[in-house]
Amino acid sequence: MIRYQDIARSLERGLAAGGDTSRAIPSEHELCERYGASRTTIRAALKQLQDQGLIERRQGRGTFYRPRHIAKNLGSIVDFHTEARMAGRVPTTRVIALVARPAAAEEAALFGPAAADGLVELTRLRCLDDQPAVLQRSRVGLVTLGETTAADLENASLYRYLAECRGVQVATVEETLEPWSVSAEEAEPLAIAPGTAVFRSQRVARDATGAVVEVSDNLIRGDIYRFTIHRDVTDSAPGATV
Repeated sequence: MIRYQDIARSLERGLAAGGDTSRAIPSEHELCERYGASRTTIRAALKQLQDQGLIERRQGRGTFYRPRHIAKNLGSIVDFHTEARMAGRVPTTRVIALVARPAAAEEAALFGPAAADGLVELTRLRCLDDQPAVLQRSRVGLVTLGETTAADLENASLYRYLAECRGVQVATVEETLEPWSVSAEEAEPLAIAPGTAVFRSQRVARDATGAVVEVSDNLIRGDIYRFTIHRDVTDSAPGATV
């Protein structure tokens, strides 16, 4: 193995062992002394790590380890906890609020009979390795959710709970993704600065009959998540180009 590749691999192992938090790495001078290598060799090793997306150079601040993002497929409805464990992360969900209220006219029209007795607003903070990752604000019909408590939804999937405890099965999800700049109120639970850019996901979940089960507004930290789309070119119209 070429010397710089060996150093890059050693650095990668050390960074991964230190946990999934962004942190400064030693200077080029320190790395030269640690590995007994020239600055050219160290720079080549750092370039390899940068090309792999494992480190980033921040102007005037130095070089930082960038934990691997969770790649989320937009076509998937795998629940948060399962998705996180598949990525080797430790997920937690904390219920911030669970409040019942009357449905507004437009909400009654959207939810139909499920909103007859009102709606429940469910606000949850989803964390990865104790790091806030997603602020999720859901609306569900009171009839649908029933006598559910906050404890029932701690560290749990809402869709799985609805299926197993309420007999309500989500069949389809329509999701819109857009860039968003968080307000001070939104930034606090996510542990980021006001004005930080995040992903905003607005989602409508329906059952097999097309009835709305849940409407959610989710703020997702872009330094933790990356979104992917899988497309099969065989599904394209003949002669179509991409």
